[in-house]
Amino acid sequence: MSEQTIVIIGSGIAGLSAAEAARKQDPDVRIILLSEDANLPYHRPRLPGVVMAPDTIDKVFLHDQAWYDDRQFDLRLGTKVEYVDVNNQRIALTDLSTIDYDKLILATGSRSFMPPMPGNDLPGVFTLWTLDDTIEISDFIEDGQTAVVIGGGLLGLEIAYALKKRGLDTTILERGQALLSRQLDPRASAMFQEQVERLDINVRKEASVAEILANPETGKVSGVKLTDGTVLATDLVLVSTGVRARVEVMDGVDIEIDRRFVTNNRMETNIPNVYAAGDCALMDGIWYGLWSVSTREGRVAGVNAAGGDEICVIPPQPYLVNTMETRVASAGDIAPKGPEVTSQISFDETQLTYDRRNFIGDKLVGYILLGDTTPFSMLSRELQNS
Repeated sequence: MSEQTIVIIGSGIAGLSAAEAARKQDPDVRIILLSEDANLPYHRPRLPGVVMAPDTIDKVFLHDQAWYDDRQFDLRLGTKVEYVDVNNQRIALTDLSTIDYDKLILATGSRSFMPPMPGNDLPGVFTLWTLDDTIEISDFIEDGQTAVVIGGGLLGLEIAYALKKRGLDTTILERGQALLSRQLDPRASAMFQEQVERLDINVRKEASVAEILANPETGKVSGVKLTDGTVLATDLVLVSTGVRARVEVMDGVDIEIDRRFVTNNRMETNIPNVYAAGDCALMDGIWYGLWSVSTREGRVAGVNAAGGDEICVIPPQPYLVNTMETRVASAGDIAPKGPEVTSQISFDETQLTYDRRNFIGDKLVGYILLGDTTPFSMLSRELQNS
């Protein structure tokens, strides 16, 4: 019987994947999952859907309590780490208790980034990253309100759609020149924006916020002032301007950090017996920020922490998402340049469909699909094999 203890800090998909893999690798190892969140672990990408339909909240949970009990996972919710003593391999909790570990997996994830602008702490200003955030936003919403979403990335788009469906007059502020500029070329992005606007959601590009304004009588949000002086009246501001890795749990430890915990392809950090996976990890200099990659990294960390020997290999990661009542898919080099590059492009501006396939010689190097993503699987296989 194993006398080893693996402690996993974080209960997102990386942490749960690590726990499952460790249990499979060593059926007898003791596995402790520490989560600051008081809720059972949930599917974070589904949170905007709960804003749109609060009665679907039960569908976001990954598993019920019985699932953790059946696997003998010691899941401790609402538990915060005070510090980690790597010399003695001990974790101190804020309730003054301690836990000794043989192997430690850091799966602390990330948190929403709130830009340091005046008014960002006013009532009515939100980020959406936790289930509690979702509940607060849902409780705040009233009929006839207006909303401004700062940030036109995927999460910002999903939140804007949810707010619109809840009946709010919604505007997206995108600092850049295009929506989904990492996934779409300029023409596809323009077509995608038209789809957004067909849903009666306003889009302002190259829009930077100077401050969030307050109603002097209520103290709540009353508007957003842009750097060009434009003022947009609003009742609710949702900030979606990216995330920052949660690395503070290792404050005071000489662990290598490059905005995230630096690991090799076995998910090992530079500290003996300490691994990292998911949003908080930078594996071989690359961070993906994808659910599928966090799952894979967590699994490898769990296997190795439990005595296995695996390396984490990340194949090309295609992007596929349903948003704004359309579908977007892309992978590889979406807009390559050079005399050797050829592109096959077809589109329908009425149906808002777009298909771009990029080649060097006869080798597929990237693609974009908007609207009709039927070729997604075929193109993804071709790209992976090329």
